[in-house]
Amino acid sequence: MNSLSEEQIKDLILSYAGVILDDKSTDELSVYSLNGEIMATVKNGAKPVVLSLRCDYNLGKLLREQYESVLEGQNLNKRRFITILLTGQLSDDEIIDQIRHAYEQTRQLAGIDTGLNA
Repeated sequence: MNSLSEEQIKDLILSYAGVILDDKSTDELSVYSLNGEIMATVKNGAKPVVLSLRCDYNLGKLLREQYESVLEGQNLNKRRFITILLTGQLSDDEIIDQIRHAYEQTRQLAGIDTGLNA
């Protein structure tokens, strides 16, 4: 199993500049966004932890082929999101890397630091 808890995952997501707990959140699902663009969701209280992240399409396809615990984005755009079941297949470092990747993808989509804002 992963050593990252649901709360640690949520805290890590919120540690990125500009990311907020979106008002689209429900009792069942925490939704995190940056400038109005969804970056991640966490299914509240799920065992194992269920984490959906914005992801480059080609990387997402590769991860889904490599890991049974990586699925198409559940209840999200399947081309732009992956869902990870934290079963231990991916290491904590790999999960942290995917959260960072989701943040970078969302920043790019939101037009932050793309050179257009300079």
